[in-house]
Amino acid sequence: MIRKNEEYVVEIIDNGFMGEGIARIDGQVIFIPNCIKGEIVKIKILKVTKSECYAKLLEIHKRSEFRKKDDCIAYEKCGGCNLRHIDYEKSLEMKKNAVKTTIKKSLKRDIEIEEVIRNGKSEIL
Repeated sequence: MIRKNEEYVVEIIDNGFMGEGIARIDGQVIFIPNCIKGEIVKIKILKVTKSECYAKLLEIHKRSEFRKKDDCIAYEKCGGCNLRHIDYEKSLEMKKNAVKTTIKKSLKRDIEIEEVIRNGKSEIL
């Protein structure tokens, strides 16, 4: 059983709609901000409910190839940009998948997204 304040090492198996990393322990879903699919991370459980848990990232054991250094001094405290630690091209792919997943869940059918509209720059400033 997962308990609040316990620490675990987990693999991030997916990213959620807001970019948070998703892991599982004994079938329980755990949401962890600032994690990328494929990473192995040490986390601390902050909140446990019947259906999910919330944790914070303590340490990265295996870093994703898509992780980049965030370029904003307020990034970790602000909360305004939840994908700033991810390569821009990868973040576009994640956003596209989030839209497809949301539509599939609500309309119960797949859609094809041809193009993601970029912000006009190769990197977010």
